[in-house]
Amino acid sequence: MADTLGTINARRALDKRAFLEFHYPSSNSKSDNTIVRLPFYENPKITETQTANYAEYNPINRVGSMYAYLGAKSRKIKVKSTFTLPHLAMHEMGIVRFLRIFTGNSKEAKKALFDLGSPATKQFTGGSTLASEVNDIYLNFLSDGDKLELAKIGKASINLDDYTNFGVPDLGPEFNGALGGSLGSEGLQNKLKTIDNNNTRSQMNKQNFEVIDTLLFFIALLRTSVANNVENPLLGPPLIRLNFGTMYRSVPCICKSYNLGWEEMAGYDLGTLTPRRLTIDLNLEEVRIGDFEKFEESHIVKRDNVAGWESAIADPYTTDPKEI
Repeated sequence: MADTLGTINARRALDKRAFLEFHYPSSNSKSDNTIVRLPFYENPKITETQTANYAEYNPINRVGSMYAYLGAKSRKIKVKSTFTLPHLAMHEMGIVRFLRIFTGNSKEAKKALFDLGSPATKQFTGGSTLASEVNDIYLNFLSDGDKLELAKIGKASINLDDYTNFGVPDLGPEFNGALGGSLGSEGLQNKLKTIDNNNTRSQMNKQNFEVIDTLLFFIALLRTSVANNVENPLLGPPLIRLNFGTMYRSVPCICKSYNLGWEEMAGYDLGTLTPRRLTIDLNLEEVRIGDFEKFEESHIVKRDNVAGWESAIADPYTTDPKEI
């Protein structure tokens, strides 16, 4: 018997172990620092390439070239992932869960960064919900008769009944594999119906808007990956740290380009026209600067120094930095 979606989420804790961390620069080291964590809720597809630079020599009458190593270009890492609206509804959402502002770069500050109860953490407070505003615009276009008909099926104000009443499209084996198990539309519907039975309609409206607003925040976050601070143009785009289990541990990167799209067959949220399944592609390039000294994987600055093959064949047996 296949595991339920909730059980799989609890076992994998993918969003806690696989994520992109956006580090936004500040004007000076003593000012507040902003870090935003963008989790992966479905398995990302990650590929990397790296090329070496060589000078080639072809001496007269010699059969074969000679080469002088001139270094290597930065690793190029491509990240592809998806966000599925009904799937996000299974997790705790809200912009406040992902955006933190803290002072200093100490290890203690990093640990407290995502602790909602930490007194040292300044929590983000957003304005009115964008999802509810767009939904209100949609309702203004409806006649009283249409609103009455929608109210009968629980859609006069958009809520998670969008998925239970009208069904979740079967997104196929690729979506099921991304979640780590066999999960078709039936499993999502059953889970959402359980949520619907245990919450009031107003709570459902709030939760659905919160899910959509969080997804819109993720989109805005991705768009900042190639943007600077307009008020202070000296502050460039954020440094992005890639984390995915043992394969990538806090690898510092810049984003050269991104692509954002969605799958038409997955449908849309009725009131907000938010696509139910978004696809993202990021073209990242590794940036290793640190303090230009010896690589130390656990040091908050030295972990970003360049690491050669000596680090791979001897302690620490890795060339990647360690998440602090």
